[in-house]
Amino acid sequence: MDGITLITGPRTGTGHLMALLRNFEAVAPCDGLFADGPQDAGGKIGLAELEARAARKSLIVLKATTALQRDLVEREILARSGMRAIFVVRRQIDAYVSLAKAAALDAWRDTDLTPVKVKLEAKRFATWLDEQEAWYAHWKVWLERRALPLPVLRYETHISVPDEAVLRRFSAAAAQVGITLRVPASFSFEGLKKQDRERSVGLRVKNWGEFSRGLTELGIEKRAFGYPL
Repeated sequence: MDGITLITGPRTGTGHLMALLRNFEAVAPCDGLFADGPQDAGGKIGLAELEARAARKSLIVLKATTALQRDLVEREILARSGMRAIFVVRRQIDAYVSLAKAAALDAWRDTDLTPVKVKLEAKRFATWLDEQEAWYAHWKVWLERRALPLPVLRYETHISVPDEAVLRRFSAAAAQVGITLRVPASFSFEGLKKQDRERSVGLRVKNWGEFSRGLTELGIEKRAFGYPL
């Protein structure tokens, strides 16, 4: 069976994308497949494929995040016959603040986090930043060595947009890896609701002045406001 693995990190909007992918007649999105851990990953994917075929689906979409070990992702996911890869990224400072807010209340979906403000440490963020960039860099090199395409979906321009635009952009990315998807004329399934409506990242952080100075002192301000790819 054909497959696409979304190589991503935390709080990049991949859950919203997965929810919208249910609108494609051919797609079986398998979000949360490893929610209880990576044990027997191959078996879980095999079962997902059987269920997809039973539902007359021709494409499964999986998610590989930094919570999974690289060797497992390569061995059990990307090495599967028919599997492709698409990157999903978000501006790194926004992903980190979103992660901190969700973790503060242990609220990952369906909770309004707009009023929540978090206190951040620049050094801790720097460590997280290194880990995220290393994750994406590893898979970029892995795909390049195999002369495979590197389509990238960015949260700000491809996911945090009207639903039809999200599906059209995903369809275009899928075409880059050899998968043809027809965008439906109407949508039966909704995506996830935004948990944070505050647009300014500075207003989401209690100690933004201190944190911002810390980024400058560490020389990572430009990286913080950029993408890992």
